[in-house]
Amino acid sequence: MKIYKYWFIEKSRIEIQGEMKDLTTYGGSNISLDDATVCAKDKMEKVKRKIQGDRRVFDDYEVDIREEILQIMDEKNIITRNRYGAQVLNSETLLFLDIDKPKPAGLIGLFKKSTPGGNKERIFDMVRKQAESPRYAGLGFRIYETYQGARVIVTGRAFDARDRETQSLMRDFNVDPLYAAICRKQGCFRARLTPKPWRIKMKAYKVKFPREAVDVQLEQWLQTYEQASKGYSVCKFIENVGASYGTSETIRLHDEVTVSHSHFPLA
Repeated sequence: MKIYKYWFIEKSRIEIQGEMKDLTTYGGSNISLDDATVCAKDKMEKVKRKIQGDRRVFDDYEVDIREEILQIMDEKNIITRNRYGAQVLNSETLLFLDIDKPKPAGLIGLFKKSTPGGNKERIFDMVRKQAESPRYAGLGFRIYETYQGARVIVTGRAFDARDRETQSLMRDFNVDPLYAAICRKQGCFRARLTPKPWRIKMKAYKVKFPREAVDVQLEQWLQTYEQASKGYSVCKFIENVGASYGTSETIRLHDEVTVSHSHFPLA
C-alpha cells in the first residue's frame, strides 16, 4: 500500500514525434520531501524511457494511492480523501468485498425480472451460502447493504490483495472485477466511508492532490459536503454469518463513520 505523507511534482518537456509535450510525474515518500523529489525525478526518467520504447521499464511498478492522508489508524489502515471528496479507508489486511450483482442463476435466472431489492437479497443469500462452504470455514462475514448492492468485511485472518487465494475468494463472491483489479494493483482493500456527493444532491468537486497551493474552494465545498452528509449512511449492517470474531478498532471506526447502524437513506 503506497500512501505517502510527502509529495513532489516533477515537470519536464520532451519531443514526441516532432512535437514538444509536457510531462508530469509525482513522487511520494514517508521519509522526507527530498526523498519524494528523488522518487519523482526517477519516475520521470522511467517515463521517458517508456516513451523511447522500453516496454518493460514499469514491469515492477506498484500503483501509488495519490490521495491526502486524513487519519493514520496504524501502519496498515489509513483514511484518505479520494478524487471526488469522499473519505476512504485503505487497509492492507482487512478484506472488503464490493458486490454489486448476484451470481448468475443459470438459464432460468436470465429470464427472471431483476429488481434492485431482489438483487440485494440474492447477494445476501449468496454470501450466506458461500460462508457455509467448507472452503471458508473459520472465517466470519459481516454483511452490509449498500446503495448498489452489498459490502462484506471478512474476518478471522489477514489477507493480501495480491495473493491468488484472495483473488479467488473475490471471484467466488462475485466481487466487482474492477474493484478486484484495483485492489491487486494498489496492494490494499478500499472502503468508502462517506457519501458520494451526487447521491446527496451535491455536485462533485474534482480534488487534486498533491496540491501546489491552498485550495480555498475545496475547503468551502468540504464544509457544505460534510453538512449535507448528515442524515445519510454509506452502508447498513445486516448480519454476521460464519464464525464470529467481534469488532476490531478498524471495523468499529468503519461502522461509526459509515453510520451503518442507522435507518438513514443509503448514499
